[in-house]
Amino acid sequence: MTEGKIQFSVDRTTGIPPYLQIVEQVKEALHIGKVAVGDYLPSVSEVARVTAINANTVMKAYRELEYAGIAQALQGVGTVIVGLPQGTNPELFEAYRQRFEDLVTQARQDGLAWESLSHLTNTAIRSIKAKEAASGCNIS
Repeated sequence: MTEGKIQFSVDRTTGIPPYLQIVEQVKEALHIGKVAVGDYLPSVSEVARVTAINANTVMKAYRELEYAGIAQALQGVGTVIVGLPQGTNPELFEAYRQRFEDLVTQARQDGLAWESLSHLTNTAIRSIKAKEAASGCNIS
């Protein structure tokens, strides 16, 4: 088991709580294969130092990962990744990530602004979630 290669960062301008940004960065690292089951997360103090956030905030993120079945704190050893986020298929994720990047690249070449792309993406996600909820077909 090795320590994963996650370079945590916190963007205070997004409105997203720092602990959720940490959680999402771990999930993303798992999706793209940057870290794997059996890898250790950096220590709470290291993440707090690198991101300039309170250690309690990092601990909250790590607890969220535990509740999700993704990580487990081992007394005196550290926090280890024990599972993948629900619905994770790394090969499928990578295929769609590449297709999405190609689509975004084409949209940018066609003149669509970053803000418009972000709005379009968020609108599509909300719309699909609403349709799934209405039909009772919620794919996690």
